[in-house]
This record gives sequence, structure tokens and C-alpha cells, in this order.
Amino acid sequence: MFKFHIYKNKKIQSINRIIEIMFIISLLKVLLLYFFTQEKNIISTFLYTIPAIIIAYSIVLMMKSKKVKRVVFIVHFLIAIILFVDLIYYQYYGFLPSITTLLFVGNVPTIWKSIFFILRPAYFIMIIDLIPLGIYLKKKSIKYIKIKNKYKQIFKIIIPILILIVIIPIPFIKGNTTYAYNNYGIFTYHIYDIYTQLINKEEEVIAEKDIDDEVKKITKNTNRDEKNYKKYNGIAKGKNIIMVQFESLQNFLINDEYNGQVLTPNLNKLIKKDSIYFNNFYQQVGPGNTSDAEFVVNNSLYPTNNLSIFNHYNENNYYSLPMILKENGYSTYSFHGNDEKFWSRKDMYPKIGIDNFISLENFNYEQEDIINIGLNDMDFYEQTIRHLKNVDTPFYSMVISVTSHHPYEIPEGLVDIELMEEHKGTLFGNYIQSIHYADKAFGQFIEGLKKEGLYEDSLIVVYGDHSGLYPARSDNEKIVEDYLNVEYKFDEFMNIPLIFHLPNSEISEINETVGGEIDIFPTILNLLGIKNNKGKRFGNDLFNTKRGFVANQYYVHEGSFIDDEKVFEMSEDGIFENSMAWDRETKKSIDIEKCRKDYERAISEIEESRIILQNDLIDDIIREQNKNQDN
Repeated sequence: MFKFHIYKNKKIQSINRIIEIMFIISLLKVLLLYFFTQEKNIISTFLYTIPAIIIAYSIVLMMKSKKVKRVVFIVHFLIAIILFVDLIYYQYYGFLPSITTLLFVGNVPTIWKSIFFILRPAYFIMIIDLIPLGIYLKKKSIKYIKIKNKYKQIFKIIIPILILIVIIPIPFIKGNTTYAYNNYGIFTYHIYDIYTQLINKEEEVIAEKDIDDEVKKITKNTNRDEKNYKKYNGIAKGKNIIMVQFESLQNFLINDEYNGQVLTPNLNKLIKKDSIYFNNFYQQVGPGNTSDAEFVVNNSLYPTNNLSIFNHYNENNYYSLPMILKENGYSTYSFHGNDEKFWSRKDMYPKIGIDNFISLENFNYEQEDIINIGLNDMDFYEQTIRHLKNVDTPFYSMVISVTSHHPYEIPEGLVDIELMEEHKGTLFGNYIQSIHYADKAFGQFIEGLKKEGLYEDSLIVVYGDHSGLYPARSDNEKIVEDYLNVEYKFDEFMNIPLIFHLPNSEISEINETVGGEIDIFPTILNLLGIKNNKGKRFGNDLFNTKRGFVANQYYVHEGSFIDDEKVFEMSEDGIFENSMAWDRETKKSIDIEKCRKDYERAISEIEESRIILQNDLIDDIIREQNKNQDN
């Protein structure tokens, strides 16, 4: 790159040769990142990345001599840290971090075990050279050789051209940030991410100017009329509600055996009697993962695809399920075995009508009682029951389990599932062992509820918050595909169970209707016989909807959806015609034109929900609804 005679004094040993070496090292690091995160386009994406790195190190050569050593180290350090963080984040989540991920840095200490599990020695190549480089650059004998003026003029022409090569595509990228990364490289990806965040900010301002029109438009599309509630309407009237949000529970584990060992015996038992089990139910979370599941379930609004709702929208006004229940005499609680500040729950819960939050600070425990990110499920459930037996009834309680959280490692003495040799030490092996333990703890929770007289008069709702095994890592994908003997597409890994358990109801049903977390709110209202049409809900009562529909926007691209017959996966380039669609049952490809109407519905609903969140419109919608009723 810099090996031409452009220096004024060739006899003096200089830092310029070191800059050349750092440039080459950074290129190799980028190639390593693409090796771990790219399945295709590695060479073309790598070539597109080279101009950005040339720009960074060329600018250093233009610096004044006193600043060069410091600046070149900062440049090399920043490139190394960006690549290291990107690689670790990708291995954990299956995609690259957004600039808004910086909002979540307070959560990093809580997931350190997960991060440690995914670390590989090869990843440290991204940063291992920083220490010796820093020491070497402190040597006084290293000097900077100034570039001849005529070559400075050449650089002043070349650098702007390279900058244009990097940034010109950004306004014209039709897909999302993943498309930007796969086709234009890591640095264009981050620039594009910042660009889209700025555009989103402008859209918020524009939406504010037309607030009345937006509210009227949204209000026209009212919630489902309660008179359509027929099936199971009011069968749980006045019952306590115990919502068990089961960490990382995927549906393929239900009624399944691993090498002759039943994985979820207690959930299986629950399903067999007094229960309605939805086996075509899907996650709808965003970057907030577990906290987004809580948000969607309690508000029947979509999360965003770039921000944690609990972190970013915890000052909004909502009209949630807990709020409606409080109007009907319920007390409201949430139990979680982690720090009260994790995902800003302490700030968010009062905004969605949860008056009592029992977190790790309120439980009795020793350090050895902590597994993964919080209090182990056995102790968590036991102490949750102690609290519940003393609360005012009827009550609504969110019970959020934590033991089966990534990386799914549990103490050896608690392991009951004997793994086959090929699954030992894998995430898949850890996963099924942790789910089996969590199921065992859940079984004791049910028995505890019975013992304390809380079981008979409660509606128990159990659902997985999100997937446990995302296919981004090839070892996950291959192992699960071999295990399930199916292609591990998004309708497989997003499939979570939903169970409504009502003791003594004598109902035993497997419901095939497709649904998502956004549907739980209106479905519970129907079961309780509560008529309330205020606010805005995008979900449907799953017992009375004519057609199942789930819109997705995270882990897949916005516009993707699943319905009772088909699955549509939006292309990463944002072009409908380049997308894929297949029959949900046969898995065979279908004409994507059959999906256009529902694709447009998915886009429309997600955008409308985004406008509501960005502009805090729920109270305005309710006022407009009240005004229309008065007229």
C-alpha cells in the first residue's frame, strides 16, 4: 500500500512501515470476521471493505508528526474493537449489533456467562496484537517520516474518491442492515446503520406534525368487536391468572424424547388434561428478547426491530392487559429472578400496570443458588408461591423463569439427561439438559400451587418467550436439522408452545390455529369474559379468529409472516420478488404472489405500531375513541 518512495528522508527508521503492517493485519481480521459470519459473498464483500481501511490508515499518514503514533494506535484499536465486538455479538445473537445496542451495555454483566461460552481462541486474534503494538509504539527510536508534498496532493484526491466508494451506495440500499453487511461489508454496514437511525429520528418529527391525522387513521381500524367472542367466552371469569414465561422454550421439545428420555414430562402432563395447547405458535420479539416478549404479551403491540422497548419506550403511556385487569379488581405482580434494573423492568412495569415487582433483591438466596443469569428455577418457583399465597385475589402474575437461559449450563448434580457422545459440549446438548431441569422445576411449581390452594382457582398460561437455538451458528443448524430431520427455517426455530391450563375445565384440545405472542392479550380477555375495546391491539382472540396470522421483523426481515397455510420470508435486499415462500405443512415452494396481500398487511401493521410507539399515541387513540362514542 505505502511501499513507494514518497518520504523526504529514507535513512531514518520510521513508523510508516508499522502502519503498512497494521493495515495488512486489519485486512486479515476483516477476512476472519467474514469467515465466521458470512455464508456467501466473502470475496466480493472483502474487496469492498478494502477502501474503508485504506482511508483510515491513509489519513494517519497525513497527520502532524507529534500525533501520528497516538492516532495510528487509536485507529488500529478502534478497528480491532469494532471487529471483536461484531464477532462476539454475531455469535450470540446471529446478526451484527446496531448503534442502538449501546443502549443495552448495562445488561452485559448479566449475560457474561453466555458471552464466555461462545468465546473461541480464534476470536482473540482481533485484539491480541494491541498490547505488543502499544508497547512497541512507546519506543522513542520510532520516528515519523513526512510524506513529500506532491504525494500529499495525490492522497487528497484519492481519499475523497475512496470515501465516495464507501458511502455512495448507502442511500440506495433497498434492504435492511443485514443486506448492507452481506453486500457492502462491515464498515458500510455500520455507516448505513447510523444513517437509518438518523432517518428514523426524522420520521418521528414528521409524524409529530401530523399527529391528529395519524390518530384518526389508526382509530378507524378498531379492535375486534367483543360480540364476536363465542368459543370459551368467560370460562375463566374471575380466575387468578398465572403467566409462566418459560425461558427459551421451543415447541419441538414438547412430547419429545431424546435417546429414550422424555424431555418435558411435566409440560406434557399439563397438556393432557384441562388444557388447550397451541402447537403452531410463534415468537414476535425484537432486540429486547425476553423483555420484548413481556411487552408484546401485555400490550398486543409489535416491538421494533432496532430498539429494546423496555429500555427506549419506558416513559410512554400504555393501555395494557394488567391495566384492564386492575379495572376489573385484579392486583398485578411480576416475578423475575434477576436484578430489578435488568432491561429496565423497574421503570417499565409501572407504565404497563404491574404494581408489584418481585426481583432478585426480594428473594432469599446464596451465591451458589444462582444459575446462568439469575436465581435457579427451583428456588425461584418455591419463593414465588410464598409471595402469591399472601396477595390480594384475584391476581395477575407474570412468572418469568431464567435457568434455561443461554448458555444453558447447569451444575452437574442437576443434570438428568444423558447426552449422546456427539452432543456433549455442544449448545444443543446444554439446551436440552437445561430445559429438562426447568421442566422439572415447573412441575414442582404446579404441585406447590396445589399444596397452597392456588391451583384450582387459577388460569395458568405457559409460553416460551423466544427460541433457544437460533440457526446463525452452523453447528446449531446442522445438529437441530439432523435431530428433527427437517430444514431449520425460521418457522421452525421461532415455533414456541402456548398452553392455557384451566383446572377442572375438562377441556383437552390441541389447537392448530397459527398465532403469535401478540394474540395472548385478546385471547385472555375472551377467556375472562371481559369486554373492552379501548386502545389499540393488533392481536386476535385465537379461539375465535377466522384465520391465523403472525408478522415477524426480527431474526428475519420485516414483511415476513406465517399464516395457517403458508410461510413467507422476506428477502434481505428488501425486494418482494426476491423473497421465498413455502407451504407450511409440506415445506414445498409456492408462488410468492400468493403472499403479497399478507406481506403488505405485515408491513402495514408493524409500521402502524411503530408510529404509536414513536409518538406515544395510546392515550390520544383512547381520547379519539371516546370522542367518537360521544358523537
